[in-house]
Amino acid sequence: MLNEDKIKLMTKLAIYEQGEGKKALVCNKYSKSDYVSVNMIKTAVVITVAYLLIVTLCVLHNVEYFLDQLISVKLMSLGIRLLVIYIIVFVVYMLITYMVFSVRYIHMQELNKGYSDDLKQLYLMYKREEKFKNESKLESKLGGNDTDDSTFGY
Repeated sequence: MLNEDKIKLMTKLAIYEQGEGKKALVCNKYSKSDYVSVNMIKTAVVITVAYLLIVTLCVLHNVEYFLDQLISVKLMSLGIRLLVIYIIVFVVYMLITYMVFSVRYIHMQELNKGYSDDLKQLYLMYKREEKFKNESKLESKLGGNDTDDSTFGY
């Protein structure tokens, strides 16, 4: 016997697991601080690599300027400026990363709560079905239902 409500609920759960739930369910493995920290570390690495690539490209593009700086010993002030720019960019991106992944974690937890509620509902449906089947088996072992009096010879 097919239960239409159970099928709808199972379909809803499967769609969630294949769609937006894929990332949200991974989020369940972490606490909020761990989730945010892992993503901040990833961002820090990406920021550093990107900044180094940009500086390298700028140096290669303006080789003459940097050679003049090297000759006139203004390299230290240039290095300090590059470091200050890096620190500012790093701090700004880390703050943005913290806010984005904190909000994302909270949103994913809300999605997962709905998913968890649907799983509980499905579990209860299965338990009701199992209870109904067990009661049916018990009735058949005890001699049928109340309308079947042939067992007692009436």
